[in-house]
Amino acid sequence: WTFGGSVFLLFLSELGLPKGQIGIMLSFFPFSGLLALVFAPYATRLGRKRVFLACYGSRYFVIINLLLLPWVLDNLGQTAGIAFVFVIMLVVAILRAMGETAYYPWTQEFIPNNIRGTYSAINTVLSTITAAAALLVAGKVVASGTGLEHYLWLIGVGSLLGLLGIIAMKWVPGGAPDLRENTHTSHFSNMAEALRNPNLAAYLRGMGGVMVGSVLLISFLPLYLKEQLGLPAGTVVIIDTVVMVGGALSSIFWGWAADRVGSRPVLMSALGIGLLVPVGWLLLPRQIPNAVIWCGLFYFLYGVAASGSSIGAGRLLFNGVIPPEKSTSYTAIYYAWMGLTGGIAPLLAGAILSFSAVIMPQLHLKIGMAVFDGHTLLFLLSLVILVYGLVEYRRVAPDDIYNTRAAIQKLLVLIAGRRI
Repeated sequence: WTFGGSVFLLFLSELGLPKGQIGIMLSFFPFSGLLALVFAPYATRLGRKRVFLACYGSRYFVIINLLLLPWVLDNLGQTAGIAFVFVIMLVVAILRAMGETAYYPWTQEFIPNNIRGTYSAINTVLSTITAAAALLVAGKVVASGTGLEHYLWLIGVGSLLGLLGIIAMKWVPGGAPDLRENTHTSHFSNMAEALRNPNLAAYLRGMGGVMVGSVLLISFLPLYLKEQLGLPAGTVVIIDTVVMVGGALSSIFWGWAADRVGSRPVLMSALGIGLLVPVGWLLLPRQIPNAVIWCGLFYFLYGVAASGSSIGAGRLLFNGVIPPEKSTSYTAIYYAWMGLTGGIAPLLAGAILSFSAVIMPQLHLKIGMAVFDGHTLLFLLSLVILVYGLVEYRRVAPDDIYNTRAAIQKLLVLIAGRRI
C-alpha cells in the first residue's frame, strides 16, 4: 500500500501535483509491465524465484529514499522535489514490473490447479486483514495533522514491513533457473503464436475492458470523496478498508465456487455485481446527508466484485488459457497487456478531469441536484467499458463443464443440500 490506494494519492495531492501529473505518475507502474515482453525469457533462465526476490526486495531500498523529500524541498525547491518523486517512482515501477514478470509464471508452479480458487480466497483474506490494519493506522496518522511528514512516516514503516514479506517468500518452492529457455527469436515467435490463439485473444480483450473500466472508476475516487462529497482525508483512507472487508467476506465463497463449478461463472457473476458500482456513483447526489454510509456501501460492493473477478479471471487464466509448457510467452503477453491497459486508464482519467475542469464550468451542466463534470464522465465511461469487458469475457472457453446459468443452479443445490 506504499504506492497504491488512497494514502499515496492523498500524498501526491498534498505535494501539490495537479490531477494530470498524478495520472502520469500512476501510469508508470502499469506501463512498466511492457518490459515483460523482453524480460520474460531472461527471468526464466535466471530463475523466477531469484528474480522476484531480487527485484521486489531492491525496490524497498529505493522507496525509502522518499524520506529525503523534505530536505530536497527545503534546499532545492518544489520543482526538484516533484522530479525527485518522479524518478523514485519510475525506478520502483521498473523493479516491480521485472519482479512480477517472474512471479506470474512462478505461481503456476507452486499453486495446484485443483485448489487455485481456494488458495486465492485464503490469500485474499489474509492480505485483507493485514492491509486493513495498515489502513486503519494510516487513517489515524493522516487525520492527526497536515503536511508531508505524516505520509513519509507511513512510507518508511511500510517499506520495512514489505522487506520482511519478501524475506518470507524465500521459502516458497519452485522458480528454479531453466537454462532450456528458448532464444529471444524463439520467444517472440512463441508470443506471435500465442496471439493467434482465439481463446487468449478473447481473454485479453475482456481483461483490457475490465482493467480500463475499473481504473477509470477508482483512480481519482479518493479525491472525489474528499473534494466533492466533503469527507475528511482520514475518513477517505479508512473507508478503503470497506473494500477489503467486502473482498474478504466474499472471497471464501468465490474461491469455493470456482473450484466446484469453474472460473467463468464466478467471473461473470462478479462482473455483473461490479456494474452496480458506477451506476451507484452516477445516481448518488453530492449533497446527500450521511454520504459516508453510501460511500461505504459502494466500496463494499466494489470489494465483492473485485474479489470475485480477480479469483475467477486468475483461475481461468492459469487453468484454462495458459498451457503450462508455454507459460513464459503467454504470461509475458498477459502482463504486458495488463500494463498497457492499466497505464492508459489513469492518463485518460487525469486528462478528462483536467479538461473538464476548464470546459464544464462554462457549460453549466446541471439538472436538479445532478452535476455533470469530469467525475460524471469517468463514471459513465467506466460503466460502458466494463460492459464491453464482460461481453468479451463471455467469449472465453470455460475451464469446466458449466456455463454461468448452470453453475448458479448447481451452487444453489449445493448450498441447499448443506443446509438440509
